Amino acid sequence: MVLNGRLQANQCQDPSDLAALATLVYQLCGNSQAELVQCFPINRMRLAKPNLGYKLLVALMAEGAISYVLSLNFDLAVQNAAAELGVEIATVATVNEPVPIRAALVQLHGNANSAPDQLILRTEVMDGEWIGHWHQVVAQQVLAAPTVLFAGLGSAAPVLTATMAMIQGALGGNKALYQADVVPFTQSGFAAQLGIPAQRYIQGSWDAVVTRLAERIAARQVDALSYNGHALLSENNYNEDDLQRFAGMAAKLGGHSLLTLGKMRAFADLDCDKLYRPHSNHDDEFISEPMLRLVRAAENFGLDAEPTPAGTWTLRRDGQPVAQLVLASGRGVRRMAAVETRAKTICTAIADHSPMAVDIVLIGGLIDSAPAFDHIDLIADEEPDDIIGGLVGPLLVSANDPHYIDRIGGLLNVA
Repeated sequence: MVLNGRLQANQCQDPSDLAALATLVYQLCGNSQAELVQCFPINRMRLAKPNLGYKLLVALMAEGAISYVLSLNFDLAVQNAAAELGVEIATVATVNEPVPIRAALVQLHGNANSAPDQLILRTEVMDGEWIGHWHQVVAQQVLAAPTVLFAGLGSAAPVLTATMAMIQGALGGNKALYQADVVPFTQSGFAAQLGIPAQRYIQGSWDAVVTRLAERIAARQVDALSYNGHALLSENNYNEDDLQRFAGMAAKLGGHSLLTLGKMRAFADLDCDKLYRPHSNHDDEFISEPMLRLVRAAENFGLDAEPTPAGTWTLRRDGQPVAQLVLASGRGVRRMAAVETRAKTICTAIADHSPMAVDIVLIGGLIDSAPAFDHIDLIADEEPDDIIGGLVGPLLVSANDPHYIDRIGGLLNVA
């Protein structure tokens, strides 16, 4: 603003107080924030690249572990994380816009897509103009949740602290409040202002907190997969050896991230538009048989089957990968012809971000194929030992095929 000629050097007594600076510029620019906002890195805010914490935050919202995220940031990192994972979340950033019942991001001060004069920047607006208006109503709705975690708020935000104090008063102080911040508890003015006790104060960054929460949710999902898969396989009269095989496969997912589990479910559903699918008991049931078939094949060839962070599985010999697989399901409603294009699209996307291409897609839950005429195509029959064409993509194998192990073995022998 000094270079633009709007401010004189030292005209703002404390340039580090951005709210006071915004008030001064607003007055100098004829009660408009437009010229000030033009100095913001708006495009960078819009294109903000989401880190692991933001992706886990979106995954937790998809799982219902987090209902609302109330943010004072202007950037679109959360929205970009949701777009990358293929998860739909509602965003509320405009005055008088209602807050939906489903999981939503509420940017109380506006965001990089807001009109300049709709951004909450100035001292007088932060300190009192919100009282009785949309910002307070929204804060009341969101902060009325049974448990509230404040993360990354090193200094107090009046719209939050005043609203929270009012809600606490109405509830007789019985609301569960938590705070996470990098500073020690004794140095947190925000914790002192809200009366947050030491046992509910988490020293650490907000992304460290969501990582720990995601680890707990992931562990529960692995337990659920083990339980649901065991129940289904037992109902389908698999023997005890097979039940133990499945239990061992499920246990290998322990310690993998929530994002990995969600990616596996998205791949299993053959959803080309998502990299994260929230957990359901049905998803566990649909993938249990392909998992069992995979471990049987691995045992047959003296290999180990191991999950990868990319949402795939690898067959390994002496610790070295010999093939990469995706496990999928036709969910009892699709034929092989219906899933072929989806499976190949997913495998192409995986290859773009993995040093190893997908070799095999093992698909359970397929219904019988429609009758077809026998044919021989010497150019592109896509048989592993076809010396003319060979495989032009991953080998698609039905887990219900009685010869599925032989088909996998044919590819492994060529490799």
